[in-house]
Amino acid sequence: MVWLALAPAACVSAGDQGVRGRYQHAEPEAAPAPAPLLLSAHVSRFGVEPVVAEAAPPAEVDTTDEADGADTTPTVRVSGPPRMLEGSEISEDRIVLVFGAQLDPLTIDPRNFAILRGDGHRVRPTRAFLAPADEGDENRSLTLTGNFGGPETPPVAIHVIGELYSEAGAPLSGLDAEITGPSEPDRAVAAESLEPSPSRCPAARQVIRTYWTDTLTEVGDSDLAQVELYLADGRVITPSGFDDQAQRVGDDAGGPAVGRADDNVLDLCVDADQAVVRVRFAAGLFADPNAVPTAAADLALVPPAG
Repeated sequence: MVWLALAPAACVSAGDQGVRGRYQHAEPEAAPAPAPLLLSAHVSRFGVEPVVAEAAPPAEVDTTDEADGADTTPTVRVSGPPRMLEGSEISEDRIVLVFGAQLDPLTIDPRNFAILRGDGHRVRPTRAFLAPADEGDENRSLTLTGNFGGPETPPVAIHVIGELYSEAGAPLSGLDAEITGPSEPDRAVAAESLEPSPSRCPAARQVIRTYWTDTLTEVGDSDLAQVELYLADGRVITPSGFDDQAQRVGDDAGGPAVGRADDNVLDLCVDADQAVVRVRFAAGLFADPNAVPTAAADLALVPPAG
């Protein structure tokens, strides 16, 4: 039987070897697109604990100054009731997430997220919305608000547990990330190449968009020299300008801001045709809303096709 199975193979002529033309064969599948990532999770701020003024009990009233006609009813400032799960804007903590892909706004729901606190408790946000960057082509950033623990028991990790999807339809459930605290410096976590447009670096030849872990402040033209753009031909240049940020005018970094409001997206206007393959930011170049200087960053870009 073994011989019979091998015999046809021993007698095949050269004309019989074109079997790929006679039978259908599955073509090799293209490599799948990389799955979107949760690039960062950062506590932008902790909420303010409620504080109320209460009159002291009668037994504690000091009446030594009553003869002077002064109001001797003392008041003491005490912490109010513990922050509820859902509180006012000022009392809620705020976490900023940055994803590696644009999000489908219709699938954003606070119930899609679970947050692990430092004391082991698991909580969910009360709200989830596109921010700080919320323009139509910047839907990578998500802000969560709620009671996430505070400085004593800070949140340490976040998990996507619900049906959150990217704009392209990729499921994001199962993603997780460690959470950095508000004392950690803001940093750039992603960069992509875009075409200029009438509303984005209109005079430039290309645009490099960068995403940061929190809102950027203190952006000014004097910072351009500390941003390095590495081109595909080996040259190193600096951006010709910043876009998509409020610009500080004059030499005073704390001066008035003009243009768009601050957010966590910074566009770099590039006056060169060669593709940018890497971008570097010096440490301390900008600041976050808590006045913490930004960290140094070194991001690689994939050159655009063609």
